[in-house]
Amino acid sequence: MTAKDELANRLFSMLSGETPVTLEDITKTLDSYTVSRETAGERNDLYKRIWQYLGAKRIDGLSPRTLKNYQSHLEDFMDRTKKPVSKITTDDIRGYITYLGEVRHLADSSLQTHINSLRAFFGWLAAEEKIKRNPMLRIHSLKIDKRHARTALTTEELERFRDACRNYREKALVEFLASSGCRLSEVAALQYDDLNMADRSVMVRGKGDKDRVVYFSVRARLMLQEYKATRRGGNGLFVSVKSPYAPLQPRAIQRIIQSISERAALGKRVHPHLLRHTFATQALNSGMDVTAIQQLLGHEDIATTQIYAAMSSNEVKNQYNKFVGS
Repeated sequence: MTAKDELANRLFSMLSGETPVTLEDITKTLDSYTVSRETAGERNDLYKRIWQYLGAKRIDGLSPRTLKNYQSHLEDFMDRTKKPVSKITTDDIRGYITYLGEVRHLADSSLQTHINSLRAFFGWLAAEEKIKRNPMLRIHSLKIDKRHARTALTTEELERFRDACRNYREKALVEFLASSGCRLSEVAALQYDDLNMADRSVMVRGKGDKDRVVYFSVRARLMLQEYKATRRGGNGLFVSVKSPYAPLQPRAIQRIIQSISERAALGKRVHPHLLRHTFATQALNSGMDVTAIQQLLGHEDIATTQIYAAMSSNEVKNQYNKFVGS
């Protein structure tokens, strides 16, 4: 129960009782609360500023995907903050970041994307002189261990992760992510009928609205078919368990993978992008050409794909011993 609801109940109980209520009684009750009046204009102020910012960035040429991400992050912040921009403090933002980490359990890399969105937004507000002080100035970027964050699952860890799945939806999701190398957003946008089960392929739309064909494993096809046979409806590749069986949004998919990760107890947090890393690393270690992996992952620059090659130090050692070290 919120403080507002609690106060309303107390006042209602006082006024509906048989004993007459005096102004002094009401004043004593109100003394226990801090009461402020918020106008409709104040409630709508942050919403208005967010849309002004998105409009300005659209004119500046930001891609639709980037704008959508900014919008999602800023609307999440607005839902939690409910204050006009002029009254938002550094402590408000720190509290929101704490909420994202401790309640929503976002990884540091995801937390940093939210911080980046807020920094860009409040920086724009300050530059446009819509706020006097930028509350993000004392919010520092997180120190992210990128090397550790990119550590792929080993074969054993992937098997333990599979064993932690409880139903066909979870099994199909894990197998599809781990064998296709798709991004989270790409999976969320797919419908079941998009799949070509005969050759285990599907066309996905990646960054920059570029289409590419990806493939999935025999095991993924079997789990997808079992999942389709047992679910009650819906057209999405992965859908809600409740009517109208809407397609799972990225955040819902993240929560499912997080739950599996907690049950698997691998000593590391598994997220959808880590399964993409695992796909790329295993493909490299199996001898797949890096240019083929680049195409499957949808990387524009092969240098991005070669990050995975740098991770496979054990394979480098094996290749050295095989061809040079004997």
